[in-house]
Amino acid sequence: MAAVVGAETFHLTDRQCFSILDWAAEQPQNGLVLRAFLASIALAALQPKEALVLRVRDVELADDGSGWLLIHDQGQERRETDSERAGAERRVPACRELVALLKAEITRRELRPDDAIFVLDDGRPLTAPVYRKIWQQARAAVLEAHEAGSSLGRNISALRDACIAAWLKNGDQSAAHIFVVAECAGMSAPRLAERFAHCLRKPTRDEIPWDRLEASLALPDLSSEPAPTAVRRP
Repeated sequence: MAAVVGAETFHLTDRQCFSILDWAAEQPQNGLVLRAFLASIALAALQPKEALVLRVRDVELADDGSGWLLIHDQGQERRETDSERAGAERRVPACRELVALLKAEITRRELRPDDAIFVLDDGRPLTAPVYRKIWQQARAAVLEAHEAGSSLGRNISALRDACIAAWLKNGDQSAAHIFVVAECAGMSAPRLAERFAHCLRKPTRDEIPWDRLEASLALPDLSSEPAPTAVRRP
């Protein structure tokens, strides 16, 4: 996750994100499922609608305690076109903390492979009106007054943005790295670079390989090539 990164574009900090998760867990009703739901957004950069349809069978566990989440295409970014989609589904890495929360929720409710993971304590499905209300309450409880009065974390998608920003800032920011982050986030690489340009480090003049760029753009030495043979017209 990322801290404030610029005068106009900033994200929730690690402390703020985890404080919101802790606040959700302390709620007497639906606290544990709400924490797991918010964690899937904050730690795997899922869209809320992607998390809502996550089922037990979509969680793949690794031997080291980490895992993968299988995300289906109904959760693609709305601004993406069909040609920009990487495929019908994508695999998103899940850290040990998130896997532990999901496993605890699956065990607590004795869920089966086809069951949705995020279900309220009374058996009703978790819906957008419910999580939006909780999000606003958590935001008001955790953020400072001046932060709550700003645009910081206004929507629950702020958790997703903070995760994507962290993925970008904690890598080498090569083209391959940006492509992998875009794939995990369910976005095209150009769209990712546009939305999170403030997270990408700009190279200094000394870091730019000017000699290679000049060589790649150089025209061939035409003076050393034989002159073309004139074609005699009949």
